[in-house]
Amino acid sequence: METTNMKRRSMPDNEVKILEPILVTLNRNDSAARDIHIDKPEFKIGRARDNDEIILDLLISRKHCVIRYQGNGEWTIKDLSSSYTFVNDVVLELGSTRKIFVGDIIQFSTNSDYKYVFTLNLTEETNCKRQRIDKQLFYEVFTEQKTSVETQKSQKKELKDKLENKQKEQLELKEELNVLLKQWDMVHNDKEGLKNRIEKLKDKIATKREKWQEALDLSKQEKKLVEIKMRKQMGKWREEQQAGWKSLMENIVMEEKYIQAQLLTEKIELEEKLKETEKALKDKEIKSESIQSKNAPGSSMLQEDSCIVLEVLDTSNLRIIDTIDLTKNNTDNVIVPIGAMDTVSNIMDEQLTCSVCSELFIKATTLNCMHTFCFHCIDTWNKKRKECPVCRASVKSMNRSLVLDNFIEKMLDKLSMHMKDRRAEIVEEREALEREENVYNEQEIE
Repeated sequence: METTNMKRRSMPDNEVKILEPILVTLNRNDSAARDIHIDKPEFKIGRARDNDEIILDLLISRKHCVIRYQGNGEWTIKDLSSSYTFVNDVVLELGSTRKIFVGDIIQFSTNSDYKYVFTLNLTEETNCKRQRIDKQLFYEVFTEQKTSVETQKSQKKELKDKLENKQKEQLELKEELNVLLKQWDMVHNDKEGLKNRIEKLKDKIATKREKWQEALDLSKQEKKLVEIKMRKQMGKWREEQQAGWKSLMENIVMEEKYIQAQLLTEKIELEEKLKETEKALKDKEIKSESIQSKNAPGSSMLQEDSCIVLEVLDTSNLRIIDTIDLTKNNTDNVIVPIGAMDTVSNIMDEQLTCSVCSELFIKATTLNCMHTFCFHCIDTWNKKRKECPVCRASVKSMNRSLVLDNFIEKMLDKLSMHMKDRRAEIVEEREALEREENVYNEQEIE
């Protein structure tokens, strides 16, 4: 199957060599152009990003030309540009195709920096590394250059009109010269007058050529000035962008420090509230035990190892409202007073709530620093920072707390339907997020 013009042949050192077509640049000193390695049977050159060779210059068209391999070692070039393509200093017409041979000189646009010699080199079969352009830098340069496109187009149009006018004048002068030469052959008596007229016409043509050359030199100088100005503007714009990013990053760091300070103060306040609630619970337990011993001296004592007792006291007459056993496995319906449920709900909100999402633990996960969070919350947090959101300790291990999950689920059965529905919605949302993340990870792996 024929794919390229590169012919393989065996070498003594068992290495595969190929004849690789290359466009070798002629201006290597002050030019930004580089050698172009043609590694495809249809090789596109231009300013657009979908070309095989990308040349970032306003004089180069988005789709400038195409070099094709026709078989039997023959190569052709097709012009697609709005500017010009030269082969051996001859302009190709738009859409025309021409064969090229080794040693032909090819020039893209009127800029002599992009002047190359077509040749075939014997090289090892390797993949040519092509110029990769950063997308953001490409669009920045393109937007900056776009501002000068209109002026460049107008200048091109003016020069083109001038060139056409000059060509018309030259054609007219050539016609006059041909007429005079014919008259020279016909009239022998007035040779001296005709000679003078011919000399005048030659001088006139020479002066016209000088003026035309001066106009071309002036346009080149203006182009260089525009390029220098654009480079200065680009440097200034980059400096402004860097300064803006620096100030933005400083603001972000200050905001993060402020948030860390707020979290630290909230942590201290929560710890103080936790100590106060623990102290209040201990006081209530001591009071309930003393009242129970006074009111029911002959009743049998509950063993502490067999159940967990929650006693809610009425502060008006210091009597026990109800006792709830949280360790029973039976499913009997237990009527719980409203005051007791409010107390349990408050305790769950204070002690069994994730400090990231402020909801009851869902798939409770405990870190090595003994702080507990929802699995989804701490997993999302660790993708940004590998540290605890509360104490800023580095995360070394994460363990599921099944006891907390089971306790929360059992307690929710005794609470209001609003809390059950709220928790069901949150669980469904997080399961959907986990499914989407799993699908995204599978697509990345594929």
